[in-house]
Amino acid sequence: MASRPAVPDPEVPAKTTRRRFTAADKARILDAYESASAIERSAICRRERIYSSLISNWRKQRNSGRPVAARRGPKADPDNAEIVRLQRQNTMLEGRLAKAEQVIDIQGKVYALLRACAGESAEQLDLPPWNKRSSK
Repeated sequence: MASRPAVPDPEVPAKTTRRRFTAADKARILDAYESASAIERSAICRRERIYSSLISNWRKQRNSGRPVAARRGPKADPDNAEIVRLQRQNTMLEGRLAKAEQVIDIQGKVYALLRACAGESAEQLDLPPWNKRSSK
C-alpha cells in the first residue's frame, strides 16, 4: 500500500498578525533600498515582501527626526505624564518628611535623656519646643 500524502489543514486562523519590523531591520532595508538602482529596488521589495509605500513612510519617519521604531497608536498624553511624575515626587517627599519627623522626635528624646542624666528632674527639664507637652 502506498502512503497517502498529508492532507492540509483547511482551517483558517481566526486573526492574522501584522508583520513587525525592528529598527535595525528598517534601517537595513532603507540603506539597501536607497543605494540600489530602480530594478534592484523592486527586487528588494519583493525579497522583503513589502510595498514601496512602506519604505517611503520609514524614510519620512527617519527624516522627521522621530525614531524609526516608533509605534502606532495613541500618543502619550503629556499632561498625564506630568501628573504621574508629580505624584511620584510627592510620594518620595512624603517619605522624606516622615523620616525627618522621626529623626526630630528621636533627637528630642535624646536631649531629654541627656538632661535627665545630668541630674535635672523631669519637671525642671528645659525641653525643646517640639517636645513640650501642653498641660491641661
